[in-house]
Amino acid sequence: MELSFSQIFEGFAISINLIVMWVVSIAILRRYLETKYPPALLAASGFLALGFIFTPGMLFAVILIQARPDLETAAWVRILSILVNNAFVIGLFLFTVFTRQVFRPGRRGSLFFLIFIGILLFGSKDLILMFEAKGMVVQWNARFGIRLMYAIGNSLNFGWLAYESLSRWRLYRRQLKKGKKMDPLVVNRFLLWGLAGISYTISALVTILNVPYEMVQPLFPTMIKATFILAFAIFCYLSWSPPEWFKQVIRKGEPTQA
Repeated sequence: MELSFSQIFEGFAISINLIVMWVVSIAILRRYLETKYPPALLAASGFLALGFIFTPGMLFAVILIQARPDLETAAWVRILSILVNNAFVIGLFLFTVFTRQVFRPGRRGSLFFLIFIGILLFGSKDLILMFEAKGMVVQWNARFGIRLMYAIGNSLNFGWLAYESLSRWRLYRRQLKKGKKMDPLVVNRFLLWGLAGISYTISALVTILNVPYEMVQPLFPTMIKATFILAFAIFCYLSWSPPEWFKQVIRKGEPTQA
């Protein structure tokens, strides 16, 4: 089967995203070991669950079911599905806990919001991550209502993260302009993390809602999803494991520390 440019680009974006999650999870874990800052462990664990369990498991399942549709009902494939499902939802929810711990710790309202997002995410945990090929188009093999439940939960999850990060970035940027001694790299991290949250939300919505139940033709071009997956990877990398040249650009050559 000949692959189109959009399919090749999507594969490239997913591969880059997977590598970045590996790199970022290890970088944040090292930071946690140095600082013993609990939210760092939450973020690292979220990336570990998504990068080391979910994504490889999902890709393996897609390739397997495409090559051997008869294996979809095999017991070990179902066990793999359960493992992938749980790693996926747990990894996502860890970022919700991370957001509350960093931005609104101890707030009763944020606890209720955390629980609400958890109900939506874990309520859609049975979202089948196996796929079914129809007309050479990958179709989600789960009820649209369940996928919609997940989409709302995940949108609130990373949307909340994006909102809090961008709000904190605006606050710190104003303080930085007023002459407060702060590390510009740390201030910029909130901007990048917020943009990463927005990018992930869009890519997740496009992925999960792209093919309504019992429809074959996708609603959105593959390039849209792939572009935001790649954007998420870039923003995460620059946020948590930036190269030296990027640090120099943000700090304008000044090794300021906060």
